[in-house]
Parts: sequence; structure tokens; C-alpha cells
Amino acid sequence: MKNWITILFIFMATAAFSKPKVYFNYKVFHTPDQQNILSTSLQFIGGSFKYKGDGMGNLQSKVEITQIFSQGDSVVVFDKYVLDSPLMADSLVDDFYDVRRYSLAEGIYDYELIIVDQLTGESVQGEQAIQINGVNADEIAISDLEFIEDARKTDEQNNFTKSGFFLLPFMTNYYPPEYDKIAFYAEVYNSSNLIGQNAQFLFTCSISTYPEGKPISDIFKFKRLTANSVVPVIMFVPIENLRSGEYNLTVHVIDKSGDTLQSKTEFFQRRNKIEFDLAAAASQDLEIDSRFKNDFPRDSIAYFLGSSMIIAERYEYETIRKMLKGTDTTAMENYFHAFWKETEPVNTYESWLNYKQQVYYTERLFGTQIKYGWETDRGRIHLKYGSPNAIADRPNEPSAYPYQIWHYYRIGQRSNVRFVFYNPDLITNDYPLLHSDMQGELQNFRWETDLYKRDTPNTNVDNPGSSIHYGGNARELYNGGM
Repeated sequence: MKNWITILFIFMATAAFSKPKVYFNYKVFHTPDQQNILSTSLQFIGGSFKYKGDGMGNLQSKVEITQIFSQGDSVVVFDKYVLDSPLMADSLVDDFYDVRRYSLAEGIYDYELIIVDQLTGESVQGEQAIQINGVNADEIAISDLEFIEDARKTDEQNNFTKSGFFLLPFMTNYYPPEYDKIAFYAEVYNSSNLIGQNAQFLFTCSISTYPEGKPISDIFKFKRLTANSVVPVIMFVPIENLRSGEYNLTVHVIDKSGDTLQSKTEFFQRRNKIEFDLAAAASQDLEIDSRFKNDFPRDSIAYFLGSSMIIAERYEYETIRKMLKGTDTTAMENYFHAFWKETEPVNTYESWLNYKQQVYYTERLFGTQIKYGWETDRGRIHLKYGSPNAIADRPNEPSAYPYQIWHYYRIGQRSNVRFVFYNPDLITNDYPLLHSDMQGELQNFRWETDLYKRDTPNTNVDNPGSSIHYGGNARELYNGGM
């Protein structure tokens, strides 16, 4: 999803307390001479590792870490090392971190991470594709936006320091109620060449709703900065009054004429206590529109509550899932009505009726023998974003699995958004999502490789579309040939 969340909790314990748990994240920065630096961050969940005492009341864990970057059959970087955790007191075991930086050329890499608790022998591993994009010396560029937990000035030099600051990474883009601000670090490149050495420019930060792009009017921050080859930026953005929901944090580089020279956006989620609490409302007596009660039988409430989850805020997912696993239809019904009252407080019933028609539509078109229509990826995308403006349907293209490419001319503030679905089992009508350029959805930079694996399993990893597929035109369709 970015990667829904670009932050991946890629190591989940398969048995309680038996496997190490680690969060992984990465960001891309650049040097003054346009070299690419990939920064990897690891957060080790303290309670999932074993510790050895030092005889003085302190505990320490020992972790073997292997990070591998490869392209095809070639290993580009192989880094294997042992990390000793900070000394911890017997009564308190905290999470601990590791940050590493690697110089990598522009391209797509297979990344593999292996974690071994050396005191238990337990190990976990995960892998994913990572794309490194370079910067153009002829334009202003902004690094990835790195959310941080803490920042302070320091004279130390280590992997946690950058531009004279100690930076502790914040490993998720989810901000629960206890956080009242967002802190992030970024770098601006090439401003001295294009704005002028020591010239002044503005670095601004704003927040807008996702995916609609509606600005949050009372949140805006800016800094006046001095141009240089690399300009570091640390900003703190207040979010104590920001309602629960999904948002984009966007930064701009603006010159003295007021022209925006470059922008960068990062997705995040907010959960706040200050607004309507659906769970609390569902536990109270609600005045329910009689038309709802007459609209569907009680034994259908789980179906319609589940379908409403598609347009619910992500922080409500777990609550809905727990309800669906239970048998309390009264709680489901109350939650369902509270949800729609909060979602559409004016024309609640009419809005639900329109949505229900779309749910039935997805059932007819995308339902399978084992999934409701809204449970499939195509059904979910249809309910969340509406009908696409164009569909390329290719059930029999040589070498490729059956696939569809959906094209949306506009979703919120994003233009020309595409979704690629394919049918690798050749039997069901499921068509899972293979790739999309929509923020928050699955991004698979090798989607063509996977699409054409039906007859050609070995494809050029560095240029997945380079292999010749007779009659294959997925790339042309994706790039606008629909």
C-alpha cells in the first residue's frame, strides 16, 4: 500500500514469544555530487528477544543482521554483522534500533533481511523490491521525508547522526492519540546552483485529506532557508486538533518570486480522541431510521457491515473485524448505523442506498465461489474509488495471465491513476491486484515480470519489460494506449 504504508512489519511471529519481531523501513537520500544513499532503519521489539545478564543487574541481547541487495543473480551489497543491544535493567526491556546506509546506483533491487537472535538461535527473514531513483542536477530535488521520533543537536558521528543532529526514526506513518505533532527530516538538493549560493528560499509544509486533497486550513508551517548543495530540514507539525483519518503531508520549495520549484508528499494516518467515537455510539441506544430496518433482513447485517469497511477509516478495521468474527448482531447493527450516521449525517439513508446498489453491482461482476464481490480487489477498488473511466481486458494475451488494466482519469488530486489486476490461477474470477500507481495501494515495480511468468519465468530483473512477449502489449496499455 506506499506501499499502503511504506513501513512494513515484515516479520510477524509465527508462535507467541518464539520469534524475533522487527520493524523495517528505508529512505533514499543523496550526496552533493548526486550519489544515491539508501538508509535502512530497524526497530527491534525488545520483548521478543532473549537477554543475558552481566552480573551487575544489566541485560543485553545479541542480534545477527544480514542485509542483501541483489539484481538478478548478482549480489550488489552483502552486509552481515552482529549488533549488541544497549544495556537494559532487569525490570525494563525497551525496543532498540539500528540504522545503516548504503551507496547504490539507480535501479530496482531485491532486498533480503535476515535476523537471528544469537542467544536463542531463532531467526526471521523477509524480502521486498526496492527502487532507487536518482536526482537531476538541473532541478531542485527533495529527499524522502523521514518521520522521526526524536531529534537533538550533537557533535557525535554515527549512523544515527545527520547534519549535526541525532535522529531517532519513527518507524510507522500511524499517529495515535498520544502524539500531538509530526516530526520529520528532509534534505533539499541543488538549490545553490538553481537559486543562487546563499540565496533565501521557503520550505513550506501543509496537510490535506487523502485521497480528496482537501487542505487542512489551520495547519501550515514554513522555514526560511539558505541555498546550498544540500540543505537539511527538520520540522515539527502540530496535529493535536487533527481529526482521525488519512492524510498527505506535503512540502514545497518556493523561491523569492513565489514559484514552487519542487514538492514532495508523504502519506500518514491519524487517530484522535476528540471526535465522534463510533464504538461508544454503537453501545448506546440509537434512533434508527425505520427505512434501514425495512431495507434488509437482520441476518444480512454482517454482509453489509463488512462491505462498509471498504470506505471506513483504517483505524476502524480491527473493530469491524472483531465484530464480524462474533455473533452479536445487535452490536453489529448499532455499529453499522452509527457508522453511516457519522459518514453521511444529512442524507444518511439515501447515501447508504446508493452505496448498497454499488455493493450489489460488485457482487454481480466480481463475486467468486469463495469471496463476496466486495472482498475481491476489483470490488474493493470499485467501491473505494468508483467506476474506472476505461478498462483494458485481456483474457487471452499470449504469454500473459489473463489481466485487466483500469484507468481513472482522476482520483482526488491525482491524475491518470492505473490499477493492474491479473488471474494467475486461471480458474477463479478473483483477479487480485498486481500493481497500482495510486498512493496507498500495492506497488509492484516488477508487475510485468509477474504478469508474463505464465510462459516465461526468467525475465530481465533490471528491465522487466525488456523480454519479448509475442502479442504482449501490457506496457503500452498501461502507459496510455487504452
